[in-house]
Amino acid sequence: MAMSSQFSLSLLELSKLVLFGSLVNATGHGLVRLLRQIETSGSDFITEQDLAEVFGRNRVEPLFASTFRTAVKQSLIHEISGIAELVIEGGAGPTVRRSLNEPGYFAMVVQLSLLTFVTHDLSGLTRSINKSLEQRAQAAAEYVAPPRYDNLMGALRAIREQTCGFMWELVISAVESKLYPSILWTDGTLYTRRTIPQNILQGLMDSFTAMQHLPENTRLRIRSCYGVPTIIVWAHHILGLTVHVDMDNNNDESISLGEGSPTVFISATTMSDSTNIALLNETDDLLFHVAEESQNITLGPIYRHPVKDYGTRILRLQNDDLERERAMVSAIVASCIGIVRQRSDARRSKSLFAGNESSLPSVQRIISVSRMVFASNADVIEALDPASKLLCAVLQLPEYSDYTWSSHYDRIMDTCEVLRHVIFVLSMAQGVVDELNLGINAHDNNIHQFPCPLLDARTAFTSLASLLVSSNARSASVYKVDDSTSVVSAWGRCLCLGSVTSHDPSDATAELSFIRGVPARGGERKRYITDGVKSLRGEVNALRNTQDSFVSIAAQPGEKCSLESWTSPRKSRYFVGTTEFSFEVSKVIACAPRALAPIGQLP
Repeated sequence: MAMSSQFSLSLLELSKLVLFGSLVNATGHGLVRLLRQIETSGSDFITEQDLAEVFGRNRVEPLFASTFRTAVKQSLIHEISGIAELVIEGGAGPTVRRSLNEPGYFAMVVQLSLLTFVTHDLSGLTRSINKSLEQRAQAAAEYVAPPRYDNLMGALRAIREQTCGFMWELVISAVESKLYPSILWTDGTLYTRRTIPQNILQGLMDSFTAMQHLPENTRLRIRSCYGVPTIIVWAHHILGLTVHVDMDNNNDESISLGEGSPTVFISATTMSDSTNIALLNETDDLLFHVAEESQNITLGPIYRHPVKDYGTRILRLQNDDLERERAMVSAIVASCIGIVRQRSDARRSKSLFAGNESSLPSVQRIISVSRMVFASNADVIEALDPASKLLCAVLQLPEYSDYTWSSHYDRIMDTCEVLRHVIFVLSMAQGVVDELNLGINAHDNNIHQFPCPLLDARTAFTSLASLLVSSNARSASVYKVDDSTSVVSAWGRCLCLGSVTSHDPSDATAELSFIRGVPARGGERKRYITDGVKSLRGEVNALRNTQDSFVSIAAQPGEKCSLESWTSPRKSRYFVGTTEFSFEVSKVIACAPRALAPIGQLP
């Protein structure tokens, strides 16, 4: 990397333009409270300060700032019935609330919210930002160590969770439609093109600041195959800069966004050539240049899509014919309706029905979810007659004679089976909204594990958790969703199974719901809630020693507890334990024994 030390230092001086007034005014108990709130939310106060000193120097375009602020400013609290100390906290947490009153912090939150949205694995983004901050520190007159990796990761995760109310997908998709208007993507290339290479990210961290404060004296030139849509959203939509893009395609098209003369010039290559970024002055003299390194950090793309047109996007990753797409939508929804009707008939005849009746979605619910999943093909769904006897439970796709269709028929059939499965599990859950983001290939390895239809709430919960947590089924394993899990959180949303407050949490009820937020207790946030906790046995034994009663834990994970030999419970209470990633809940019941029982080990 070639960089003028004099120029880089002048960029660092621009940080003085950001004044953190509320920090100066927050003293004593107020400052301690702020520090504690940020820490318990999973972030780190000093790390946020370091990030604001870099990203907070930029000015957010006023109209975009107003739109973003409206989308993220609301704080939501959803109480978990029966466990007053556990809640689902959604929307603005301490990091976002603080940013609403401080322009520098607000600019930092907006820009990092975008970067965390387009990056699937925060570890790669964390390493990339950490490396960029390290190189900036080495170029400074006085070296200041960058934030620790785990603190930086926590800050990025907190920003992602607290700003999930903003629909970045709509903004990025609008840019992509201008860049690639005639391309119907049939693979994952569209998603990989959103991630910004590490060397480009490093250059942007200082270049945008220089261009906003020295607009007449600077020009930015970028050459890259990757990250172009994200760079445009960052430069033009967020910061209000005018961008000119040269498309390296057969037509050599050019696109300009913004008013006035462009200051950001992007060469969007079609091949994975070397990437570079250069900042020039008004006479095109090089101020600094960041080239691609042999050990450039790769940021994993995010393969996710909102529920609105979720199914349409998946079909277009497998098929480029819109007529066939409509035929597949018709076949998928028709077979879902046929299954519900078949099961309903069996229930009325009291035969051939197995499973929890309350888990069977209605035809109206199937149609409602299908309208969201296939929003672009809503007219196809409207044309179906739910009462028609021609609708059957068997998935029947039309036959085509061309080689492309026949050679991929099995793969296309698997995709349709997956989408039929998705419609059923989404129909079993409440809180399914257009903006709910799900992984688009998290189910690739699960189609044979989850037959359609799903009538078991626990199996549906596991499947939906895989879709919520990740864009890759293997990544979902880090959440360890098992029979004891009642709430799992990712990307600022919770999937809840209505068993955490039941008498026996191992008896799952079909109360699946998506709630915006993260499990929290006294401001502390975790990834999930589990039923039962062995680590609380010591607390239960202590309770025994202070009461003339027999104490039992109801429902350890996977167990069912019978109280037939005991009288009615005198009292019940919850013990909530914490691990690195979860809250663990046990319902403890104190009973009076019918006969003298030894007080020692738990039964």
